[in-house]
Amino acid sequence: MTLDQSTIAELAAMYLRAERDAAPVAPWRERFPGISEDDAYAIQSELLRLHLAGGATLAGWKVGATNPGAQAAFGLREPVYGRLLNQRRLPDGATLPVATLIHPRVECEVAFILARDLSGPGVTSELALAAVEGMVAAFEIVDSRTEGWAAKMPEMIADNVFQARYVLGERLVPVADVDLSALEVVLFRNGQEAARARGANVLGSPANALAWVANRIADHGHVLRAGQVVLAGSLTPLVPCAPGDAFESVFDHLGPLRMSCG
Repeated sequence: MTLDQSTIAELAAMYLRAERDAAPVAPWRERFPGISEDDAYAIQSELLRLHLAGGATLAGWKVGATNPGAQAAFGLREPVYGRLLNQRRLPDGATLPVATLIHPRVECEVAFILARDLSGPGVTSELALAAVEGMVAAFEIVDSRTEGWAAKMPEMIADNVFQARYVLGERLVPVADVDLSALEVVLFRNGQEAARARGANVLGSPANALAWVANRIADHGHVLRAGQVVLAGSLTPLVPCAPGDAFESVFDHLGPLRMSCG
């Protein structure tokens, strides 16, 4: 750790204000040239503490930067994780209030629902799937609180890996006998195809992302808990959303999912 607790608290409070006011902040990494991933996760944990103190509740976890291109863009050596809050979940068909966000973008993901606790280290994809109740289609709405999406490693992790809102489908599908690497999704924006992708885009399989996050959060003393949601990482590129946009994703096995932007 290179940051003291007062600096961690200062930066977490800055992100809380940025979210509340939908007002981006400038990159700050150059102020702390020796900052580590552990420092950035400490800021994220303090931001979570502030949200929980304000009445939010933890719903689960998300995995980000699950392909080499995203890792290179943000200066990462591996994927990253963030937290999900119950208060940020939207129902299938919901309208996203874009004015409450800064510059949101939409991703298609597989969401796992855990049937039992899953604790690293040593979790394999097979062990991870054995702990899963089922999976559902998901949108994640991401929103960098850094000006112009100019975040790199420390800002990205500290900013809860850009988590803003998420939408979960209602069709819970068992993971057995589903080839998650070959699972396909097509994303439509205003009726036009915007992206098409397969599960292999996410660390070779969303199951690998689930195992990765179980092991990585164990490094920081955390455990995936029964009933929690895990967003396994974006299959599709980020697609900007603006007022009036309508999105629909169609997943193999998992079915359609819809949201609009208001």
